[in-house]
Amino acid sequence: MDELLDLGILKTSLSELIAHSNMDDCVLPDEFKAKFHAFGDYKIEQYFLYTLQVSSRKSLLVIPNQWVYIAACCCQYYVELIKYKDKLDALGFTSDMYEACHPSKDNSSIPEDQKTKDACKEKAEHFLNSYNGADKELLVNFLWNYESWGGGKNIKRSNDFTDSPVLNIANTINASSSLIGAIVKGIANQDCLNLLLESEEWKSFEGSSASSDTAKKNSGGKMALQQIFYGAPGTGKSYEVNSITKKNRYATIRTTFHPDSDYSTFVGAYKPTMANAPVYGAQGVEIAKEKRITYTFVKQAFLKAYLGAWQKLANGVDSVEPQFLVIEEINRGNCAQIFGDLFQLLDRSGNGFSTYPIEADADLQNEIAKEFGQGGEYMLANEFNVDYAVPDYISNYGKTLTEDIKLGRILLLPNNLYIWATMNTSDQSLFPIDSAFKRRWEWRYVKISKGYKRGANGELVIKNSERVPLGWKIRFNNNECDWWEFLEAINKQIGSVTSSDDKKLGYFFCKPNLGESFIREDKFVNKVIFYLWNDVFKDCDVSIFRMNDTNDSFYDIFFIEDEQGNTIANPDAIGQLMNNLGVRISPVPYDNDLDEESGDDSDENQDDTQDMSKVKFKYNGVPNSLREIVKSVVLNFISSNPDLTTAASIRDKFKEACADFTTTVVKTENEYNELDVESSKAKCWQAISLNSGEKLYIYTQWKAKNANDNFFKLMKVVENNNWGQISPVE
Repeated sequence: MDELLDLGILKTSLSELIAHSNMDDCVLPDEFKAKFHAFGDYKIEQYFLYTLQVSSRKSLLVIPNQWVYIAACCCQYYVELIKYKDKLDALGFTSDMYEACHPSKDNSSIPEDQKTKDACKEKAEHFLNSYNGADKELLVNFLWNYESWGGGKNIKRSNDFTDSPVLNIANTINASSSLIGAIVKGIANQDCLNLLLESEEWKSFEGSSASSDTAKKNSGGKMALQQIFYGAPGTGKSYEVNSITKKNRYATIRTTFHPDSDYSTFVGAYKPTMANAPVYGAQGVEIAKEKRITYTFVKQAFLKAYLGAWQKLANGVDSVEPQFLVIEEINRGNCAQIFGDLFQLLDRSGNGFSTYPIEADADLQNEIAKEFGQGGEYMLANEFNVDYAVPDYISNYGKTLTEDIKLGRILLLPNNLYIWATMNTSDQSLFPIDSAFKRRWEWRYVKISKGYKRGANGELVIKNSERVPLGWKIRFNNNECDWWEFLEAINKQIGSVTSSDDKKLGYFFCKPNLGESFIREDKFVNKVIFYLWNDVFKDCDVSIFRMNDTNDSFYDIFFIEDEQGNTIANPDAIGQLMNNLGVRISPVPYDNDLDEESGDDSDENQDDTQDMSKVKFKYNGVPNSLREIVKSVVLNFISSNPDLTTAASIRDKFKEACADFTTTVVKTENEYNELDVESSKAKCWQAISLNSGEKLYIYTQWKAKNANDNFFKLMKVVENNNWGQISPVE
């Protein structure tokens, strides 16, 4: 089944297409008229130049050709809605499950028994949670968020659930909507949509002579060719860009601007490189090769994306693949210096191509011609013609526009090259972007919002028809507070003091360590508080950070020495800050979600879920149960060994360090699956997810009563390998 498209993006783009289309008298292609003879209850009696005559049992009507073109635009949305429904049906969704997820006003078809309804809903959630497709998030939104795609009637109504969302795109009066709706289904069911989209007449309706490849691809419609995602630090700007490109498998080249970026690091330049050069003898015969420094043109991000986009356009037969160039932190570089004369290319016409081609310098011209030519990395395999891209183009070389592009004489951005960028609003002062540059981009604000759990493929986790929050905490001493509650409080304070949103914190400004759901006190102070003190409140009132009305510095307030003389974060200062902000503080609920079963090797702390007096050990200053300390040790080991990228390599290296320790601390997923289900599989191991997508399972049954108990042996391993410090709680 074809990959699903984002309905929100598609809806917006098709609505814009209709709104900006050429509504002058238009003709229909002969190929389409030869195939399209009827729709719904109507029979087409005769085609005229700009109209068509249709008949039904009750009437004879003449309708304009524009209605057919509008229906063709809507048809793309109708086809996609059917794909969504078919996908859910293939997963096993039934009418009762659709109803349970989105009850209609008339739910008489659903059993009255509430337990039955709840069971249907739980079954639907189970189906989606167990589904790992890349389009999972799209299906979740389709099933539970009707508003996002214009749904009215329940999905279970296969015959007409598409009517309202499709006709909303057309934005027509009721008198014409029913007819357009019938034409939509007629075109889709008779498989003659492409006869319109591939025609020259369609280009006229679009209002330009641009290629119809974008429409044919149904890629979400006319996405912004150039847009900047901007917002406060930590809002997930890069994540949003990456999720769009990754989800749709778009070819993407990514670069990051910085103060030293310039034209050569963005486009390319000749650079010295080592290469094998021939050595010639007295007779001019090559006798050997040796390494020598030669100068080679080295392509950078822009040129790679430019060449890749033209190659895709030239090689696209049925559709043209987009090429993305993603610029991270665009305002951290001097855009005028970096883009140079490429700035002119950012002016795009309605057809998506650059309005004003520019001359390429000699080096760039030679490189482009070489790459496009026979044997080049970006060789243009198929003949193509884009002479329409720039009306009334006059070549300085007596050639066509297409020829000048192929030979690298001129530069012109194709309509499948998307340049997207991110901008952190807190760093606007680095290199201000002038208004001329700004107006050539679409701007998309990424707001500060709560973070939600996602699966391995980036899909949202759904429980009880709701997104599941990440629920990150800030942990200090034996207490914790909610990360989102802190963000809401501190952002309100930032807005009040600075009268600006630029310096506010997004949810992902600071993240827990791998495998944890809480931000440790040292990371919170060194990253969050340090930023607030030095960048946000530097010239403002810092009373919210003070303790006991002192005027101490940041370092005096938020850092203390432990008993070994090590500098650590001051948990009391964190607590005072939370009190000043009105953020709730609560004791750490240790081991609430752990197995309560005990045995000879059970964790002596595991039943003491709320009794801090019975928690006997801490790891790197954080008190916790034995099993959670062991888990933290393993996670710290993983973070300290980034070269170990697989579960097996982590297991082997950890096992090597524990050579004198008989307890198997970690297992791979295969080893875990081989365990006896009736013994320790379900109760003695807990999993962590690795960046590779694999799982690693950690032994959870520990004793620390006698000197020979397994926990004390592991403590010795941790000490010998400098993996942190496990110490008793005083």
